[in-house]
Amino acid sequence: MARRLRERYGRGEAGAPEAPVHTRPLFAEAAARGRRIHDRDHRAEYTGPRRAHDLRASPARGGYDEEVAAEFDVVVVGCGPAGNTVAYRLAAAGARVLLLEKEALPRHKVCGGGLSAKTLREAPFSLAPVIEREIGSALIAYAGANPVVCALPRTGGMAQRAALDAFMTVQAVAAGASLRERETFEGFEPDAVGVRVTTGSGTVTARVLVGADGVYSRVRARLFPGAKPRMAPAIEALLWPAPGTLEMMGGTCVFDLGVIPAGYGWVFPKGDHLNVGLYRFARRPGNRDMRALLDAFIARYRILRRHERIQVKALLIPVAPAAPTLARDNVVLVGDAAGLSDALFGEGIYYAVKSGNTAAEAILRYLGSHRPLAAYDRMMAGMRFELAAARMAARLFYASPRHAFRFGVRNRAVMAVFAGMVAGSVSPARALAALPALAPYWLAAPPLRPVASPLVG
Repeated sequence: MARRLRERYGRGEAGAPEAPVHTRPLFAEAAARGRRIHDRDHRAEYTGPRRAHDLRASPARGGYDEEVAAEFDVVVVGCGPAGNTVAYRLAAAGARVLLLEKEALPRHKVCGGGLSAKTLREAPFSLAPVIEREIGSALIAYAGANPVVCALPRTGGMAQRAALDAFMTVQAVAAGASLRERETFEGFEPDAVGVRVTTGSGTVTARVLVGADGVYSRVRARLFPGAKPRMAPAIEALLWPAPGTLEMMGGTCVFDLGVIPAGYGWVFPKGDHLNVGLYRFARRPGNRDMRALLDAFIARYRILRRHERIQVKALLIPVAPAAPTLARDNVVLVGDAAGLSDALFGEGIYYAVKSGNTAAEAILRYLGSHRPLAAYDRMMAGMRFELAAARMAARLFYASPRHAFRFGVRNRAVMAVFAGMVAGSVSPARALAALPALAPYWLAAPPLRPVASPLVG
């Protein structure tokens, strides 16, 4: 397994500079300086995971004294973008980190795989090695007709989640984290040093536990019994199109607001296939029609009808946090486990990475100076406000997608705000606050003219 991960994900792009040598400051030093380790160009060679027994006997490297030392400073459950970001940041700062992953890496994860420009900026290291296609524009249509072009101010990318997660795990391990694959999380209990974590093969002790185990988080279920985030349904198809289709798409993705009520359809080009799917903001009893709507979407587009094979999977996207707090005692939640996704676009990777960065900063402060982990909630207040604004925007936008397309998407002023939201230069809250001020520009702006494109219809 280690060799396969090394061969597939352990190297950067050709000609990339050698990875810099990590410094490993004490927690207290990092906390005192307010330092956030941000080594964007680090793409280390993978030489195999550091096994847990390599660290158990090592002395504590934190700026604290404990009568009873934990085996690890932090246990992270889940090797997705959120968990790997936390693990990388903490390990690079000198923490003893254990990553638990219930499956063998790489493993498939149902996900559109879009990496927005703001996600690429927020990532703790370059994600270029796993980007299969750069995206610079989008076609937005309604029911396969009248498409308009949205030029994105900053380039995003497309990746496969299996490759993305494995690559990020490689970087976390190279920074010093230990990895246990095929290791299930069973539960946790408070103890003298923090938490005692039970896995499928035994127990480990840690000062902090991070729940990064996705939408069906077992850590969250133990921390907040009965609490569940609000879910929005989606369905994804991996579709291998007819020859020439991917070359035709180039760096353009497609969105369609007229193929599902209260949602949108997407077509994302990858390296050798298309990722096609539907997202619906309003969860309702009619969600069983998702496969039929997907089939109709595929039948509507020529570039999708002529495909060689297809794989279909359904998923749920958390669009509201499950609990009023994301940290309790020595346990914190990040990413999907915390219910952090954008309700307007259904985007989750950016919020996974950003919450991972924030959690790492809060944990470093705790390890270095015993500041309460409850500070994580205060640090996340801004993100939670933005996600609440995104839910409000989604309710307005998806109340009538036809009118949203006609009077919003086809309007130059509104489209500029939309492009800024995708790129990260405009927040959902700022977009909502700007609506009254935009009214004169919205009324005066000439409509965008539909374009003729072989990608639509």
